[in-house]
Amino acid sequence: MSDRLETALAKARLKTPENPLGMGLITYLMAGDPDSDTTLRRLTGLVKAGVDILELGVPFSDPIADGPVIQSAGLRALQQGMNLQKILNLTTRFRKENQTTPLLLMSYLNPLIHYGYDRFLTEAYAAGVDGLILPDLPWRESTPFRQRAYELLQDRLAFIPMIAQTSRPDHIHGLAQGQKGFIYVLSRNGITGGDAEIPPQTRQFIDSLQTTLSTPCYVGFGIQSPTQVHTLSQACQGVIVGSALVQKFAELDACALPAHESVHREQDIYTWIGSLRKTSVREELACE
Repeated sequence: MSDRLETALAKARLKTPENPLGMGLITYLMAGDPDSDTTLRRLTGLVKAGVDILELGVPFSDPIADGPVIQSAGLRALQQGMNLQKILNLTTRFRKENQTTPLLLMSYLNPLIHYGYDRFLTEAYAAGVDGLILPDLPWRESTPFRQRAYELLQDRLAFIPMIAQTSRPDHIHGLAQGQKGFIYVLSRNGITGGDAEIPPQTRQFIDSLQTTLSTPCYVGFGIQSPTQVHTLSQACQGVIVGSALVQKFAELDACALPAHESVHREQDIYTWIGSLRKTSVREELACE
């Protein structure tokens, strides 16, 4: 695990006026939606809003874990010609501005294999990527990929496992053995996005993980309100906000405002993100 990621995870647990719950905050953007320059600007804006860790999606034509919001974002990015090489160029540009905020890539396995796995690992690390989330690569089956990454880079690139409520006990137990970074816990079974309610069984499931795992648990899929974050604050170490954020940016882009006005309106979205760990928030942003 990179020093950047280790430091960010520890810092996110400190209670501050901006983060009174001591909850970590990770946000997701689809790379290249609507274009590379806008993605870079929004990554920087999210950091200024207080986000601890950034997650950047790699668009893929056949996603299995993404809901309609992120599927649409991926399609828009592909239509702009976004690919893995351009994403690594984008992360390199980001690192010229920011050397401290961890950046994770969320990708399906196919683009990495097509690119060349060894080539991808070495170039991703050189570009400043701190970790990978691979939703279509089960943890048990990922051993050869993780071992090859260790041979090339030692522990410098984190592999972030995902746990669902359908995960087998032996799978969860296996993750307890020396896992670094954090665990991505799905708030419910299914695809990204969805209802805002955190079902009682989800809270019970996350509570049960704390008796098995020493690695921090971050909950994603459908996170979009301060009420959710407050509900989860006693059960996990952080949250991941994806579809709700992608949707707000998509709605703003659909307004087709002049560039300077669109940039100005982005500030409302950053304010919303920063407020998720607080007690009140302006939930809706409408085109005016």
